[in-house]
Amino acid sequence: MLHKVKAFLDVLLDSVNDAVTGVDPDGTVLYWNQVAERIYGIPKEQIVGKKIGEFFQKGSVMLFQVMETGCPVHQLYHKPRPDKHVFINAVPIYDQDGELIGAFAIEQDITHTVKLSEELYSKPELPNPSDSAQLLVNRNSSMQQIIQTLRANPDRHLLIGEPGVGKDTLALTAHRSVANSGPFVTVPCDTIPGGLLDSELFGFEKEAFGGEEGRSGKLEMATGGTLYLKNIHVLSLPTQAKLAQTLSEKNFLRVGGTTPIPLESRVIVSASPDIETLVQNGLFLKELYYAFQPVHVPSLNERKEDLPELCHHFLSEAAQLTGKTVPRLSSEVMAALTTYHWPGNLPQLRTVMEHLANISGGREITLEDLPPSIRPTTLSDLAADSLPLAALSEEMERSKIEDALRKTGGNKAGAARLLGISRGSLYYKMKQYRL
Repeated sequence: MLHKVKAFLDVLLDSVNDAVTGVDPDGTVLYWNQVAERIYGIPKEQIVGKKIGEFFQKGSVMLFQVMETGCPVHQLYHKPRPDKHVFINAVPIYDQDGELIGAFAIEQDITHTVKLSEELYSKPELPNPSDSAQLLVNRNSSMQQIIQTLRANPDRHLLIGEPGVGKDTLALTAHRSVANSGPFVTVPCDTIPGGLLDSELFGFEKEAFGGEEGRSGKLEMATGGTLYLKNIHVLSLPTQAKLAQTLSEKNFLRVGGTTPIPLESRVIVSASPDIETLVQNGLFLKELYYAFQPVHVPSLNERKEDLPELCHHFLSEAAQLTGKTVPRLSSEVMAALTTYHWPGNLPQLRTVMEHLANISGGREITLEDLPPSIRPTTLSDLAADSLPLAALSEEMERSKIEDALRKTGGNKAGAARLLGISRGSLYYKMKQYRL
């Protein structure tokens, strides 16, 4: 039975996209999957059966801490090699009797996204902050498909997504895909009192309001162009019915009017993700819902591939407004931004980038500059006090010295105190590593 379970586990661990390491309570490596082999270039035959500390000292300390405390760790940032950036989750493993039998570490390789950011700095020009199309960078395959769909047929689309995911920009992109596209008229349905929405959309005749001069509605104003209705899910059922009829018959009446007016504009609408639940509960008309082609716009958390260019766009935008130099994001910062879940989507990202641009003074942004809610815990932080400098490999020793110098702003006396060595020893080490 045990050999069957092991066979299943071997297949499972080799089928995931992250590097997986399994150790027993003594730190002996039991599992090392194919992704781990690929990331670190260490064949399974060389590491399984050996102590994890022979290969990864800080990783060893982290796993022993997890097993000793029984507390898992989540989203620890680590740079195991100069060209690798990973986030680590680690959990202790217990048998059915509650006895500790080891721990698993799961590492997500985010090196590709970090390199995308670094490639931007090698380009002759950073993104143009005045170009709103930068908000639709589409390395993400879902966004690629959405933009292609909207440009191929810029009419009758229902953009469904969280606030701040870029629905407004997508609607404008669809509008601009048409030659001589005419006016682009926006109606924010959630900001107009319900009693006024009908007259706002359809217009009204003077008889409707006691002699007041009649007025065209947004549907007429958008003739030859695009009418964009934001947050259509807040419309009352009667207004929904009237709009559904307009789209079906391709004409409408002004409030108080009797003469049909042809519908001569494209119509794009947006709604919150709960629109489908509203339809199921009878709070949004099926006739109106099915008059549009639903397009599900991914959240920023679902399109992390686009983060580097979005960050640089907002940084450039903020720097241009303040007349400051566009700051560079360190690789560690880009890694941290990649793992954060961005509940506020693009507006939140813009706010964070504006903050970083304002405090940087044009220098490189480091992890210490990030707001506490976004700043990740690093593996160095977790294991820093557990390993004396003398116990580290040359690679780790150099990394720890660089980290101490960065934290002290290059102050060698302060760095030596952090490292627990004399200033003379620090000078020697700096010369040794050409720091």
